[in-house]
Amino acid sequence: MKLRLPLNRALGASLVALAAGLTREAAEQLASLAPGPVEPVHRARVALKRARSTLRLLEKAGADWALVPRYRLAHLAGLMSAARETAVVAALASKLAQQLAEGPPREVALLLAAKRGRLVPPEVDLIRAALRQEAQQLAQAPVPVITPLQLRHLLRRSLVRADRQYRDAALLATLDSFHSWRKAVIVLRDQCALAAARWPSGAGGAHPLLFKLARQLGHGGDLALLGQRLERLRVPPGCDSARRELIRRLQAERQLAIAQALRRWPRLEKQLAYFLSERDPYFATPADHPR
Repeated sequence: MKLRLPLNRALGASLVALAAGLTREAAEQLASLAPGPVEPVHRARVALKRARSTLRLLEKAGADWALVPRYRLAHLAGLMSAARETAVVAALASKLAQQLAEGPPREVALLLAAKRGRLVPPEVDLIRAALRQEAQQLAQAPVPVITPLQLRHLLRRSLVRADRQYRDAALLATLDSFHSWRKAVIVLRDQCALAAARWPSGAGGAHPLLFKLARQLGHGGDLALLGQRLERLRVPPGCDSARRELIRRLQAERQLAIAQALRRWPRLEKQLAYFLSERDPYFATPADHPR
C-alpha cells in the first residue's frame, strides 16, 4: 500500500485510514499464499509493522484507543514469526552454501538449507479473519486532531527513543539490546515514511537512510538466528568442526554489520534532529492546513 497523506485531508483522519488500510492489506496478502507462501507472509508482516507504527503515532497523539489494536496486531504478527524465521534461515543457508567451495562446510550449509519446515502459519485462516475484523474496526475509530507541528514533536519523541536504544546497544552489545534498537529504528523509519508521503523534503528525506539502517540491523539479527540454528543442527560424523567454522564465520559477519550500524547512527541522528527542529520549514507551510 502506497503511503499517502493528502494535504487536503486532516492528519488524524489520514493516519486512521492508513492504519486500517495497512491492516486490510496484510489480510489480503495472506489470501494469496498458494503460488508461493514465503513472500506474502513477509509482505503481510511488513504491512503490520507499518500499521503498528501508525497506531503508535496516534496513541502518542492522544488517541488512547490505539493501544489495544496495536497490541492485537503485534500478537497476530507474532503468530507468523516462526514461518518467517524458517524461510529466512533456509534462504540464508542456501546463499551461504553458494559462497562455499565443495567440502564439509558447504555440506553443513546445504543440510540447513534443506530444513524448510512449515512456511505457512498453521493459523493462517484465523489470522486473516482477525485482521479483516481489525481493519473494519480501525476504519470506524475516532479521529484525533493532529497538527503538523504536533506530528513533528511526535517524530522527535520517536527519535529520542531510537537514540536511547542505540546507546543501550552500544554500551552492552547483546541480541536483545540490538533487537530493541532495531524495533525503535523501524518505528521511526515507518513514521518518517509518513512525513515523506506528505512532505517529500525535510524529515521524510531521511526515510531511505533509516530503511538501510533497519535492513542492516535486521541482517545482523538474521545471521544470529542462522548461527543458533546451526548450533542445534544434527550433522554427520566428521562435520562438527565444519559447523563450528561456519558459526565463527557468521559471528564475524554479524559483528561487521553491527559495527557499521553503530558508526552510521550518530550522523543519521544528527541529520534527523535538524530535520525535526524548528529550523526546518516543512512542517508548517501554508498548504499544510486542511481545507
